[in-house]
Amino acid sequence: MLPGAIRKTLLSFVLVLPLALIACSDKPQDGLTSEEGILRYVPAETPYVFAATKRIPDDVREKLGASTGEVMQAYRKLVQAAIEQAPEDGGQAGLNADARQRFAAIIDEVAGMITPEGIPAAGIDKNSVAAFYGVGLLPVFRVTLSDGALFNETFAKLEERAGEAMDVATIDGHSYRYAGDDNGRFIVAVIDDQLVATFVPARLPDDLLKSVLGLTLPATSIADSGALAKLAETYGYLEYGLGMLDIERIAAAFLDEQSGINQWLLEATEHDTKALTDVCKTEIRAMAGIVPRVVAGYTELSTENIRTKSVFELRPDLAAGLQKITAPVPGLGQEQGGLFSFGMSLDMAAAREFYAARLDAMEADPYECELFADLQAGVAKGRAALQQPLPPVVYGIRGFVTVIDDIQGLDIEKKQPPTKIDMRFLLATDNAQGLLAMGAMFSPEIASLNLQPDSKPVKLDIPALASTVDAAYIAMSEDALALSVGSGSETRLTDMLNATSAQPPPFMSMDMDAGRYYGFLGDAIASNTAKPDDAGAAEGPSPEMLQATGDMMESFEKLFSRVSFEIKFTERGIEIPSSMSLAE
Repeated sequence: MLPGAIRKTLLSFVLVLPLALIACSDKPQDGLTSEEGILRYVPAETPYVFAATKRIPDDVREKLGASTGEVMQAYRKLVQAAIEQAPEDGGQAGLNADARQRFAAIIDEVAGMITPEGIPAAGIDKNSVAAFYGVGLLPVFRVTLSDGALFNETFAKLEERAGEAMDVATIDGHSYRYAGDDNGRFIVAVIDDQLVATFVPARLPDDLLKSVLGLTLPATSIADSGALAKLAETYGYLEYGLGMLDIERIAAAFLDEQSGINQWLLEATEHDTKALTDVCKTEIRAMAGIVPRVVAGYTELSTENIRTKSVFELRPDLAAGLQKITAPVPGLGQEQGGLFSFGMSLDMAAAREFYAARLDAMEADPYECELFADLQAGVAKGRAALQQPLPPVVYGIRGFVTVIDDIQGLDIEKKQPPTKIDMRFLLATDNAQGLLAMGAMFSPEIASLNLQPDSKPVKLDIPALASTVDAAYIAMSEDALALSVGSGSETRLTDMLNATSAQPPPFMSMDMDAGRYYGFLGDAIASNTAKPDDAGAAEGPSPEMLQATGDMMESFEKLFSRVSFEIKFTERGIEIPSSMSLAE
């Protein structure tokens, strides 16, 4: 059976984990700069933080509510099925019948409490706010409660259902629950109507533990510094959720002399900053400066769309260099409709120049730290790769866009391939006629087309394709070739060739019909059946797990209309905006 420490830790996760998914709203005093809000517990120098300090609009909550319930019920069934499929008692990971029953009872209890308004029975409602952050390197999850006593009562009830209670300790007059071993403890505490969950070393001194739990406030908080408010202003993030991961601060924790929690952690793990040479410290710091910070947040949360944007901030010279390697591709970054679209752009000559510049920099100022010896040794291989000749036509290619408009006849359960596919493909090039002439050298059918750069589709009669597609068409402009297969697909070729490219041109773009995608995914999961191994036991997910996962995909199918994302190179670095359109 599971060791007691692990069972107790799992018990705490059963209730605490769902909180991270639903506690995203506000009370009047909360905000990004409020001295009385939840951010007063977050140190200004935290190496990472993600906070939700504004209430989700009621109309959005209402729209998401029904699907939230369906997803949680599917999740309940999935976890229960996983428990049933876990090995029998007899090993470290085994579960006996009693343990299975108790875990199933806990899952039922928690799933029954979760509502679109939160978990009111546990003191977590639509006015709760949440933050995940680091006190030094140690992680803390904090959420405000409507009534701390309700949470304690609910947690005690779950412990009773589980037949296993977490250990209890006190600090500065406050009690907290914990589970773990001599190495580390998972702590759950209710302090001043706030739930605090953290993982700390078992021997962390009380004065430092008080800082982690928020009993001792930081000298300067992130609310005082206004760092998140500035982040929101810079990137257009909303208070529904935003945050950052500071790579340079994390690196500095292992390179520089530390104080407080980080000092204790380094000493406890016998990490000696003096063991690193000054050269290694300088080069590690420079390496961290390549991507000094990663930021993310919501940019729209409405009944129509949920939009987010993640940014890998880059060193300015690298950001400037990457901006040059993309190229305009007709339609890239524009919504194409249909089932699925995917495209990329790349100026091959500019990409080679960017790569060569990186090799030049590493040769001019080579890494001397032994930790980067393999990286430095790779310069010679990089030079050799650049010496490999490429056909001139490759340097003229600028990118592509593929669009699957429709798929018919696909039966995943019967492993039947599609009987019909309507799709389009565009290849952007600076010499479309030259590329066509090259193709004509290998195909007499192409040579006989007399295709002109007027964007008008011409039927492509190739015997090899006749048995697999209804029809094929090709069209050409001055800077692109486009091919379509499927009845009626040729009507979109002219618009495809004449479309503009998003500015700046994305490096990558993807857009799909989310409803149909999750439908396909659900069908694929449902068609996967567990197979017996040599001993006769079933391998793979059980039918119950597959059914629960399929139910979850069905809930997503009802919730989302379209999903898209892009990868862009900007003056800030690598930006990844994404959008999820909600179904009507």
